[in-house]
Amino acid sequence: MRFGWLLLLALAVSGCGWNDDKGIFVNREDDYIDVQERRPLIIPSDLEEDRVQDPLPLPPVNTVMNTEYYPVEPPRPDAIFANDNRDEVRIQRLGERRWLVTPEPATTVWPKVRQFLAENGIRIAWVNPTYGRIDSDWMQIGSGPYRDVVRVVISDMKDDLDISGGRDRILIRVEQGIRERNSEIHIRYENESFDVPPQQNVIDLETVVSVAPEIEAELLNELGAYIASKVSEQSISRAAQVISAGVKSEVTRDDAGEPVLVLRLDYDRAWATVAQALSRAEVEVVEFDQKAGVYHVLIPDSLFTGQSDGWFTGLFGGGNKYDLLLHFKKTADNTYDVSVSDAQEQPVERELAQEVLTMVREFSS
Repeated sequence: MRFGWLLLLALAVSGCGWNDDKGIFVNREDDYIDVQERRPLIIPSDLEEDRVQDPLPLPPVNTVMNTEYYPVEPPRPDAIFANDNRDEVRIQRLGERRWLVTPEPATTVWPKVRQFLAENGIRIAWVNPTYGRIDSDWMQIGSGPYRDVVRVVISDMKDDLDISGGRDRILIRVEQGIRERNSEIHIRYENESFDVPPQQNVIDLETVVSVAPEIEAELLNELGAYIASKVSEQSISRAAQVISAGVKSEVTRDDAGEPVLVLRLDYDRAWATVAQALSRAEVEVVEFDQKAGVYHVLIPDSLFTGQSDGWFTGLFGGGNKYDLLLHFKKTADNTYDVSVSDAQEQPVERELAQEVLTMVREFSS
């Protein structure tokens, strides 16, 4: 009997060692801390590198800024918001500016744009994947008839716009979209009669005022329909990977550790982007001042919890709402930071501010 008690006591004392890295039951809870990424696969020079892809690629991990502000626990991952427009190829418009938004990264959009031009017999005079730029060769387009959609569109629209003579060309730029894994396509049409310099130069097609927006709108329609029909094809261009690195928006932290939404856009588009996001999220805008760069909004907490208030609370005006201000601030590198405060312009909890800014980014396009 005495021996049995001694044995149980010995097991109890040594039991704490059963569940460590050397015991019988190994504790693997913190093994991830010591995990190291293996070297990338080396493809022999006699094999096609593009055909070898990682079947289980690691998703990109957002860099966590100012980690010293999380001494006890790590920040929560970004919330995921439903957006009915995620999988659509659509044309966005701001004044006379139009561009195509596709739910694909630039690495898959780039080869489709080039294939669109090839199938329409459009010769390329200059291409630069680093900037996402494609310039067509000059074309002598008259009254036709033509069989490809590009020349048909230009020919018909030139007659409607009374553009006579002169050679024609199109400039295309593929860019990273506002959200991750989204791309934008900008098109500019040029005719020699517009006194456009013929040399190739890397210009920002998003900010150039068009002289024939009607032609560009029709070309975007045709290109959008083509990409939508090829959405299941996932050929990847490694040359276009650098395009996806040019992120136009991200939620990060400033030097004080406060969350900010960085918008690498001109002010008109940055303002319109946030307005569109608030509308899509069905956020109530109390008032706004574009000159001062402030939105006053009421955001229901159900938007972050994913739970509906129901007809009863909706009938009697129930449900909690955050009374917040969104502030625009221009930075030294000509981008705009969007921050969050309460209605009295006092700071709010950082987790709430991050959720609000993530919501704005997810509903943007």
